[in-house]
Amino acid sequence: MKMKHPFVSRTRCCLWSFQRQFGCLLGCLLLLAGLAVRASDQFGDISVSPNAMYTGNTFHGYAEIRVELENDSTTKTHTITLVYPNRDFNSSGNSISRISRTVSLAPGTKNVVTLLQPPLPLQGDGSIGVVVDGRHEGEVHAPNANDHCSFYSRGGQQAAVLVSRSLDYDATSHAFEANAGAFSAAKAVGAPDASGGGWQANAWMPDTRRYGLTNWLEVDYATPQPVNQITVYNTQSPSVAGTVAILIGTSGTNIAKATFSSSRSNPSGPGWIIDFTLPVTSVPVKTVRLDFGKNPPHTIGVDAVQITGPTGSQWASDARASSDNTASAGSYGHSGPGTESVESLRSESPVAEWSENWLAYSPFEAVIFNAADQAAMTPAVFAALGNYIHAGGNVVLLGASELPPAWHAVSSTKLHDGAKYEVGFGSVFVLSTDNAASLNAQTIQQLRQTVRDTARYFQNLPDDGNAANGMMPVVENLKIPTRGIVVIMLLFIIVIGPVNIIYLNRIKRRTWMLWTIPAISLATTLLVFVYSLLREGITPDTRISGLTVLDQTSHNAATIGGEAFYCPLTPSSGLFFEYGTEATPLVSRGYGSGTSREVDWTQSQHFQRGWVASRVPVHFHVRKTETRRERIQVVSANGRLEIINSLGAPIKMLWLADSKMHLYLVNNVAAGEKGGLIEAKSEVTLEKTGPERLLTDISFAANPDTLHDNFGKYLRPNTYIAVLDGNPFIENALGSAANAKRTRTSAVVFGSLAEEEKVGGGQP
Repeated sequence: MKMKHPFVSRTRCCLWSFQRQFGCLLGCLLLLAGLAVRASDQFGDISVSPNAMYTGNTFHGYAEIRVELENDSTTKTHTITLVYPNRDFNSSGNSISRISRTVSLAPGTKNVVTLLQPPLPLQGDGSIGVVVDGRHEGEVHAPNANDHCSFYSRGGQQAAVLVSRSLDYDATSHAFEANAGAFSAAKAVGAPDASGGGWQANAWMPDTRRYGLTNWLEVDYATPQPVNQITVYNTQSPSVAGTVAILIGTSGTNIAKATFSSSRSNPSGPGWIIDFTLPVTSVPVKTVRLDFGKNPPHTIGVDAVQITGPTGSQWASDARASSDNTASAGSYGHSGPGTESVESLRSESPVAEWSENWLAYSPFEAVIFNAADQAAMTPAVFAALGNYIHAGGNVVLLGASELPPAWHAVSSTKLHDGAKYEVGFGSVFVLSTDNAASLNAQTIQQLRQTVRDTARYFQNLPDDGNAANGMMPVVENLKIPTRGIVVIMLLFIIVIGPVNIIYLNRIKRRTWMLWTIPAISLATTLLVFVYSLLREGITPDTRISGLTVLDQTSHNAATIGGEAFYCPLTPSSGLFFEYGTEATPLVSRGYGSGTSREVDWTQSQHFQRGWVASRVPVHFHVRKTETRRERIQVVSANGRLEIINSLGAPIKMLWLADSKMHLYLVNNVAAGEKGGLIEAKSEVTLEKTGPERLLTDISFAANPDTLHDNFGKYLRPNTYIAVLDGNPFIENALGSAANAKRTRTSAVVFGSLAEEEKVGGGQP
């Protein structure tokens, strides 16, 4: 037999080993490449990657989904339309059924496309449809789908804050917990104290949004002891399948495991008692871990856990859990008056990748980040947050000593940990500590109060047409013309009945009723239509009003207002708002009557179908912020002060305060004209000053009549309030369909003079 040379054998062995290792390496590389490809979905030449800044429930404002599109072709331009949701479930009630946007991608280019959901529920299949060159190619998963203004959001007093991922999430979220730890693990400490069965704030409950995940509760005992029974007081009807109790000793090792033994109703109070029995442990037990497996979280509600052994019984002294349901506390009224629930949502991306559109932050009562985050922001992100603040948002800046100069403050208040600055309609908390857990109790109370007040503003907006029209009537008389219609119907009954029958009988043509009855019915229908047309016409009525905070230093104009329409015929082209306008329809959001609506973002914010119905008043709450050059100029002429009206509309009345709080008044100044100021007297109430207080008193409808011409009490040094006969700051969403003669516009402007324009002691 021919023998192989040892060197040849070793060489072949090495070659075989190298081939195997190279194959494994190649397989790993291919796997990683496959994972990279799966991070985005490919549709021919088009790569689609959706993402969102956060995941969780929000309750007002606009929710953003960003989709990165890339055209891999080197020669062909493609037109891509994104449709969200890909399939709507046609839910009853006022809702969004379709959000779309169309873009054109040149060869080898990328584009980030934003889809913004207005504040109405959306119930769909959780995916985004992708249409390339007019052909539906498939769909991609939509992050954070169906969580904005959801039908399933438990109403009540709720707020949401966005927490930067660089912060300690637990410490920051607990600082904003206005529900005093309701449903937290700490509620399982001590003897039973829940007031009833079901959802009880004094019992621990896991996060009810976490379906399909494992839930557990660990409780510690002050004095370790041998144990032969564990008694769990549960406020929910127990679902104990797979539930086990693990007993842990003082050294941290598992001692024993007990399975469910029995359950019974609580004889001394509401709820249920679950027992776990086992032989007496040989060593003392320090901790009990209750593992509920993947039981539905809403079936778990632990009020107390008692251990019993030969030496006696005791209640838990400390606890921790897989999650808690504190975010839902306020919606069930368990947190008590004035302690609304706050939903703290951790950012999914670093601040450098945050949105460059202020509308993406509009669902939040506050956005929290630190000084390092601020330094890492792109200029566009920083500007978007500035617009968010001016429009009424709140920012908490941790680990900083001063307000960024670009966020020009109207006033400030000192706090124990820093200061609170008022900027536009919003505020900025600049706090010296980087750790929310170390904040002073009074500072925390200020933060919570600011978040609550902001949330209440949106919760108190009217949610039906009658209430909205009562605050901001778009037409004077909305009564149905009952008398005229009754007369027409009475004539119809007489003509189609006795007159028709008697006449045909007289001419002996009774068979003609086969055509006279339909003819008379048609004529009556046309008569009703013509009567309604003559009474109301076809021209829509529009009313626009609002309060604008105009900073003449930064040229920022932040507006909160309302826009109302009454259309005898439904406008075929819908409504057109600008990209940066938040338009909130003042309608109910629950299940029931209502219509679905469509939005397209291709050319502008185009509210297409379902937003306006004929002969029904439609109201929107509007927020926007933009750079504007409107202003007033204060000049001195022959020893007296005058203003030049450059606000873009006639001034009906203007109050102005100089640096020493001397008040001046002028009436009826046309646009572009001058008006002389005269000294005025007014009540100055320090707690009433500022645009926020003014908004509270005149509401978004900005009705100045409620103040009886006494605006001086809201002024601060070198500020003014102007009542305009017109509104250059809010667009008419009807566009070309609007009629100037049937449009009423007005505005109240709270303005602050630039440094070089300030007036001191009667001199500019």
